[in-house]
Amino acid sequence: MRLTCDPPRPTDFVLKFIVSALAIATAAAPKTSLAQQTLAPERDIALVFCSVSQQNSCESLDWFADNIFAQTPEIPDRQASPAQTGTPSLQTEPSATQEKPFVPQNLPLLPSSTLLAPGRYGIAPNISVITPTAYGKSWGSISVGLGLQPRTRFTNEADGVLGVGFGLGDARKAVGLDIGVSIADLDTAEDGSISFKLHRQLPDDFAVAVGTLNAIDWGLTDSGTSVYGVVTKRFRLRDRVDRPFSQLYVSAGVGSGQFRSESNINKDVNSVNFFSSVAVRVAEPVNLIAEWSGQDLTIGLSVLPFRNIPLVVTPGVTDITGSAGDGSRFILGVGYLISF
Repeated sequence: MRLTCDPPRPTDFVLKFIVSALAIATAAAPKTSLAQQTLAPERDIALVFCSVSQQNSCESLDWFADNIFAQTPEIPDRQASPAQTGTPSLQTEPSATQEKPFVPQNLPLLPSSTLLAPGRYGIAPNISVITPTAYGKSWGSISVGLGLQPRTRFTNEADGVLGVGFGLGDARKAVGLDIGVSIADLDTAEDGSISFKLHRQLPDDFAVAVGTLNAIDWGLTDSGTSVYGVVTKRFRLRDRVDRPFSQLYVSAGVGSGQFRSESNINKDVNSVNFFSSVAVRVAEPVNLIAEWSGQDLTIGLSVLPFRNIPLVVTPGVTDITGSAGDGSRFILGVGYLISF
């Protein structure tokens, strides 16, 4: 879908993102008590949003839904648990003269939500804006997402794409297969593509994946087929994810097609190129993201606006350095996860 609009005025997007992230980290960090120290495992997900041009150089949104809601590992975060001394005993009578006998007491039954730390988010923010990561959906996950940008590269036209993705297999036990369908023409669905990603979760918070973007397409799509491989590593910086700056995600990979430099794309040179991303969980519902698409720098925030609704909003600014495109552009991804 393409709409004509005026080009946005230049603003200091990068500074606003950094200041907003630090402010949200301070405000959103919950104050927890000792009774809330045991937290339930969360389901981390990442919505990957990408813009690709008519020359495979990041202008339109055909790649947005290819890796939408790539799931990160469902592994419980490390917990701060009190040290135990001695051996548990069921003895009710004193074993020594100075000890008092055990007397049962009637204590109020706490609801299960208290035991699971009420207010905890069930999902996590995205760890990427444009580039792929090594995480993906497995069986039991379906995602729906929408990508928008007010201006594409070298034009004043807006662009949008709708994506649906689902997973097969199990990345923790064997291999997961993430299948994404993107619709570039929101009016008639005459333009679109299907992408695939095989992914595997490894010990020590590593994950690996190989994928093909736009493996199958129909109509007039703005990008060709791209093959890539990527590795992602999660670093646990704090014992609890509900504390500021608790986790760090680093992804690095190589790919062909749209990952090539803009000059190689314009010259129609077949090559591969490096891409990477870094995401810091500045607060439980917020990730601050910086990444290199193979062509230029992108900075964004990924935010969970609601505690009990699996909705992720990921705004970003791309083409920041000017090494590709015709100036910085605002991009936005919104996604919803369905689990069964």
